[in-house]
Amino acid sequence: MTPTLGGPHDPLYADVRARLAVLRARSGAPVPPDVAASARNVVILGSSSRGGSSIFAELLRQSPHLLHFRGETNPFLRLHGADGPQPGSGVADSDALSDDDPVPAALGADLGWDCGRPTRTLRPGDDEWRFACEIAARLTLQWPLLAVDLDHVAAAVGEVLRRLRASEAWPADGFLDAQAFHARLLGLLRRRWPEIHPAAYDIDRRLILAHCPGPWPDPFIPGPLVEEPPFVLVTPWSVATAEEVASLPIVLKTPSNAYRIGWFQRLFTHARVRLLHLTRSVAGSVNGLYDGWRYAGFHSHRLPEDAGPLAIAGYSDVAPGGDRWWKFDRPPGWQAHVCSPLEHVCAFQWRSAHAALLAAPIGKENAADRLRLHFEDLVGEPERQRRSLAQLGAWLDVPVTELGNVLDAGLPLVMATERPRARRWFDRIDLLAPLLADPVHRHLMEALGYDPDPNTWG
Repeated sequence: MTPTLGGPHDPLYADVRARLAVLRARSGAPVPPDVAASARNVVILGSSSRGGSSIFAELLRQSPHLLHFRGETNPFLRLHGADGPQPGSGVADSDALSDDDPVPAALGADLGWDCGRPTRTLRPGDDEWRFACEIAARLTLQWPLLAVDLDHVAAAVGEVLRRLRASEAWPADGFLDAQAFHARLLGLLRRRWPEIHPAAYDIDRRLILAHCPGPWPDPFIPGPLVEEPPFVLVTPWSVATAEEVASLPIVLKTPSNAYRIGWFQRLFTHARVRLLHLTRSVAGSVNGLYDGWRYAGFHSHRLPEDAGPLAIAGYSDVAPGGDRWWKFDRPPGWQAHVCSPLEHVCAFQWRSAHAALLAAPIGKENAADRLRLHFEDLVGEPERQRRSLAQLGAWLDVPVTELGNVLDAGLPLVMATERPRARRWFDRIDLLAPLLADPVHRHLMEALGYDPDPNTWG
């Protein structure tokens, strides 16, 4: 039986926090600032799940004028008991955090280790050692039951880098391809820890098959979760300095944060907290959610054994683990949808997130603290992309030239079940048509700034 984890005093959570502290100490890296206490400029990227936020956040990572976290903040909130009550706890379990929920004192210091920006520089010596320490730390979050041995991980990291530099012409002090690196690394690590399942990562399956010989269970069904799959691929990272944390905008991207805006304002007590509301049409979002629920990833919450099984038609009856695993965010009231058809569950998640973001306290006193962008503009024609970027740059007060260059080369593809394309949702129009005609959804689309005609949604 897979255990259901509890709050900050859960023994496994406490053990993970202790192991992370040891790995960080062994890294020799300077202790970063407490982000919660030091931040002065925070931007919450709010969206629904499968609303394009992962791709958009990856685009924003290309700017040297912004700070980010390596992945979503959920694992650290979970470690500190701040990700909402767990299913079966006897209280109103959802992802929402309210003014009554405490702000853990140690959370900001923990987040400091994860705050910064990507870099392609990876020099032999201290850089590689700290990179290996960070990979070991991430493995601890991803496989919390695994006794990760840092020296073994460091040896495997060094071996993979040597091979890539010899056979793939990687520079001696650089890092070129996260998927190519991690596919090879996982293949080596599985010799020691066969529990590591390569399908839990956002890696092209062809690379997995080439470098991670089985056997492994297919499909992947996770055990106790700290980080939610698809797992983060660790890349070289420049941890933010105290000066950077105090001066640069810090971008937070986690869809479940739609229900935590006021709580984050309390976490970042000294910061100006703004809301970048990224919208996507009900058609595009529900279509993406539908694919994600049926995809071999995005598990987020396992129902305890004493709870009734999920009976979501289109998911529970076709997906392994579909009777126990709720995917993506848990809006308030999600329990009423455990027996609904999958398309209705997806629509519920979409409208709940955007209704919460529209009602969020940010921007009520100062409208300049809130900006709304349509994901469809970012995947649309070049002129639409440029207008959106110009609006974003002016709002953030940072140059966006490098972001335009990234768009010219094509949007980065991360955490996706399929490459974004215009009107992909139309492939499922028969299923979606009743949802598009629903007056509740049409009213919300209007509130989000969309034309009533679905043919304009992209």
